[in-house]
Amino acid sequence: MKLKKIFTSSKGLTLVEVLVSLTILGIVLMGTMKFFSQAYTYNHMNEKKTAAVNVARNALMHIEKENFIEVREKFRNNKEASLNLLICDNAYKIFWNGEPPEPSCSPIIVNNIGYNVTINLPKNEDANTNDSKGEHSSFFVPLEAKVSWEINGKEENTKIEGEIKSEDLR
Repeated sequence: MKLKKIFTSSKGLTLVEVLVSLTILGIVLMGTMKFFSQAYTYNHMNEKKTAAVNVARNALMHIEKENFIEVREKFRNNKEASLNLLICDNAYKIFWNGEPPEPSCSPIIVNNIGYNVTINLPKNEDANTNDSKGEHSSFFVPLEAKVSWEINGKEENTKIEGEIKSEDLR
């Protein structure tokens, strides 16, 4: 009976009741908006990381197209060897062991973000490049591609591991 009186009453709501209702509604909406803001940030970072993984994959594919014997020997002769992959005159170019890049070179740009690529032997698999592993080491070289980029003043990075194979197997 009281409920019917509230809905049929012509008195209306007081200003205090309206303000309390709006405050409660505001608190609920703020929590919901915080969830969407965090989801957007997480999605944005994953987009950058996906691009970095694709850059790393492309870098390994490019290295696989290089002379396999030269690449294998460089890594066999120097376990600490590394190479940087940059874009020079609209093409990939390799710089070994911190060799200074040409002035026309820049990091790999995807969606206006510069990705720096470094390729080296994985730390846990240095032994795979020596002759004690037999035939496998003659045709495969395990590599690790590290990609770093800066966004909002914070450096991010990711890495992937893979192997390049000899032309003899292609």
